[in-house]
Amino acid sequence: MQTQWESLANEHILGIAPYEPGKPIEELERELGIHDAIKLASNENPLPPSDRVQRAIAAALATGNRYPDGGGYYLRQAIAKKHGVSQDQIVLGNGSNELIELLVRAFLRPGDEAVVPHPSFVVYPMIVQAAGG
Repeated sequence: MQTQWESLANEHILGIAPYEPGKPIEELERELGIHDAIKLASNENPLPPSDRVQRAIAAALATGNRYPDGGGYYLRQAIAKKHGVSQDQIVLGNGSNELIELLVRAFLRPGDEAVVPHPSFVVYPMIVQAAGG
């Protein structure tokens, strides 16, 4: 039996199993009785941000009361210059999930099929299914 919200949801969404991230590294260390573990499962850097990055973050806090540049003008400009391409060829996103979802929404229609290699990034099939593919 469906709940009221499920009857309103897109049918493609209902069949998606929720993503279950791994346990926090601190919990694994506690369970296994170890310390100084390095988390590799989430594509994270085990090293802290450099002093230069930390200073840049601290400086950015001074304008934290303002909306950031949603188009990433200066970042796109710097990336384009470094790689010798036009700024119009650079797309920014809040992580790879967002960019993959934008591509799927742009090019995959309900009922289309997508090839997803195995093993692969866990969100590929979820995003395809959410789009009706």
